[in-house]
Amino acid sequence: MRHLLTDSIGDFSAIYDDDVELISVARPAPRAHPGNVVQLVPAHRDVSDHWTQRPGDDEATDRLSASFDAKTLPALSADIAAATEVLGDLLGCSEVGIRITTLRRPMCPRFHVDQVPCRMLITFRGPGTEWIAHDDVDTAQLRDRRSDYVPVRAGRTTKQLATGSWSLLKGGAWDERFHGVVHRSPHYPGERLLVSLDPMFTAPPKEKKE
Repeated sequence: MRHLLTDSIGDFSAIYDDDVELISVARPAPRAHPGNVVQLVPAHRDVSDHWTQRPGDDEATDRLSASFDAKTLPALSADIAAATEVLGDLLGCSEVGIRITTLRRPMCPRFHVDQVPCRMLITFRGPGTEWIAHDDVDTAQLRDRRSDYVPVRAGRTTKQLATGSWSLLKGGAWDERFHGVVHRSPHYPGERLLVSLDPMFTAPPKEKKE
């Protein structure tokens, strides 16, 4: 299995390739709000919210108006709206479920697979999600729920998504040929601000366009 680390949003289309498990795109804020969202998001701001919106809609502004100042909110909302638009165009989803959370301890401390078709993760503050490439996973350790060992094969290492990147991970429900990207929240004592975006389908994800 391959993973792509790129600076082109167009590379998200490779998610339909059978041998691609993860695509992570380093992307600046949308042109409408050129401020760097990672730099704008203030520390020590408690946020915990979730909602559903149509791809491209800017509904985060209303949901988060009490959590961010007038400088940060438009840029953050624009980034979230742009990410949902990418998912809508790419996958044909009618809605996107969004969760934004301030974390001061690992939300998912054990390595695991999400049982969803796919999920986009964006870390706006703090270190990004840790993950293990498919070929590096020690499946016996992963299945042993009593073990605290990192389920990585000898001589291999874990990887980490970059702060601010838009990272699309295949989940366990993508198809029967791949069981999903193994990942976890980083064991980090500081503060993180994480946004997860789940495409929501009334039908299976659309086929790749030629």
